[in-house]
Amino acid sequence: MTEQAEQVTQTAQNSGKTQTSLEIRHLVKRYANADKPVLDDISFDVPHGKVFVIVGPSGSGKSTLLRTIAGLEPIQGGTIALNGEIIETGKPGTESAGRSKRGSELRTRVGMVFQSYDLFPNKTVLGNITLAPTLVQKRDKAEVEKEAIALLERVGLADRKDAWPHELSGGQRQRVAICRALILHPEVLLFDEVTAALDPEMVREVLDVMLELADSGQTMLIVTHEMPFARAVSDRVVFLDGGVIVEQGSPEQVFENPQQERTREFLKSYRETSSAQA
Repeated sequence: MTEQAEQVTQTAQNSGKTQTSLEIRHLVKRYANADKPVLDDISFDVPHGKVFVIVGPSGSGKSTLLRTIAGLEPIQGGTIALNGEIIETGKPGTESAGRSKRGSELRTRVGMVFQSYDLFPNKTVLGNITLAPTLVQKRDKAEVEKEAIALLERVGLADRKDAWPHELSGGQRQRVAICRALILHPEVLLFDEVTAALDPEMVREVLDVMLELADSGQTMLIVTHEMPFARAVSDRVVFLDGGVIVEQGSPEQVFENPQQERTREFLKSYRETSSAQA
């Protein structure tokens, strides 16, 4: 274990009940032949049961950050720790795209919901939700199906358990994707612009589910362009631009009294765009 990894582990062990769910330390993500890192020296903690929202312009590295945390991209520097356990350490020389070397058991501890749903078209709603817990976690099929139906009831889709993905609306498919992530009992749940591909009338039904998850104490890290939602759901907001954290703080501080000029410019541009579309 590197000295940096040992420090993260020791910090977690010393923190007791205040231990964070997710610790990011000096994370670096780069691709081969790129002029500069996609993510450069990213550090923050997400305490257990809290909701962090990441905002920023397109191309700022928000989705890439989530993918590194989920183990879908290797990192070239820094560490990612989950409940005190180092699950990813930067490895220089791994700039090529591809999954990290994280094992399947570790992968299930971090759940991710994508913008594009990624449901299997050849499986029913119930089949999509129960596949990973039975195949990867080797859980009892009957128990998993019972929990899957309970999750579908929670998001208002119990009557659609035997439907095929193509028979669902975008909002319904996204709620199924959330159930599919939840059934793995992730310690941290990541959301990557999950409303971006939805019609406006479908956005609310997905955001309501996410608000309910936040109220239930689910630890979450959310990338979103929905600023009113970001302010309502977050315990802390991180503004990312050019692969670096420009500013982070409470939603009140970031949205009402941003300290950095770049943050003020971004929020002003968002408000002007929203007004023009209204």
